[in-house]
Amino acid sequence: MDRLDCNRSYDCFTGSGIADEFVAGFILEQYGNKDLGDQEIKAAIISDRQVSGYYYNAFEKQFVIRNVKTCLITVEEGEQNKNLSQVYNVIKEFTEFGLGSNDWVIAFGGGSVIDIAGFASALYSGGSRFIAVPTTLSSMAETCCADKVYTNSGSRKNTASVKVSQSAVFIDPVFLSTIPKKYIPNGYAQIIRYALLADFGLLTDLLNIAGSSPSDIRVFLNRVYAARAAIDRKNPVLLTLGNELSEAIEGYFRFMNYSEGEALALSLFATVPDKARTALTAIYTKLNLPTELKDVSFNSIMNSLKDTYGKGHSAGKPLVCYEEVGGKGSWAIKDPSREEALAILEERLGHIASSSSAIASKNGES
Repeated sequence: MDRLDCNRSYDCFTGSGIADEFVAGFILEQYGNKDLGDQEIKAAIISDRQVSGYYYNAFEKQFVIRNVKTCLITVEEGEQNKNLSQVYNVIKEFTEFGLGSNDWVIAFGGGSVIDIAGFASALYSGGSRFIAVPTTLSSMAETCCADKVYTNSGSRKNTASVKVSQSAVFIDPVFLSTIPKKYIPNGYAQIIRYALLADFGLLTDLLNIAGSSPSDIRVFLNRVYAARAAIDRKNPVLLTLGNELSEAIEGYFRFMNYSEGEALALSLFATVPDKARTALTAIYTKLNLPTELKDVSFNSIMNSLKDTYGKGHSAGKPLVCYEEVGGKGSWAIKDPSREEALAILEERLGHIASSSSAIASKNGES
């Protein structure tokens, strides 16, 4: 078992098989020589049906042999189900389980599961300590560094957030072998964003890791975390690069047609300068990422953006843009007016929407 440098106060452990062997042991170590008397230790494990179906029996054994009482709480995975209703149901399960301040919440799944579990843990008045066991490349790349969790509201993404403090993160590459094909790009897109902002060499590493065995990711993830930390130190707003257009794409389809990673990949492709788009096309092709928005008109997405900005969810937010000064390019944070922001986003959308849709937009057609 190794430690990853996630630039946070808590430990991030990695290694093949560690999720089934060391999580319960870590929990018991936190009590040291404290006499708990007759009080039992409890762990509420939040997961989705697919992950729990594959892995829960093996994961649970470590708690059984250490006399840690567990409760499996299943939630619906995916951005379309990441809402306060599910958070409420999880908190209800916490209450019925009798979870207290001496106990633990374990998020065992991808990003949406971790958001729901972290949100419920933060709001639960009984108190608990939080551990994340991410099972997708996207959650492995993001969870170790996240200090907030989010929920969606209808077609609006990340409309509510709370701070979360993890006790530890356990990254087991074994889980990567069962990620559904549709969700594999989620991890790729997040890493592409870090590459564009801080470490272009990550793109080469990503191509290599995409075709290798899961056990090869330790050094790669350390480089990913280093890039994210560098961006965070410079200005955390930079980490929102591409969010506006990707959220409009996801929200228009109510998180169904395009995965989070596919939508972000499209937005990033639209955001880079023209000279970088050709090189990025080759990379996207190898990673099976989309470069063209399909099954929706140019106008439909623009109308969605206008509606979002008009209702204030994005109004007044800074926008990360690429600028060239004296032949040298860099990412800059702008504070555009609503009209300026929509003009920038319309130009970006033109790079990924079909030409016929763009022409229809100019003619005022739907």
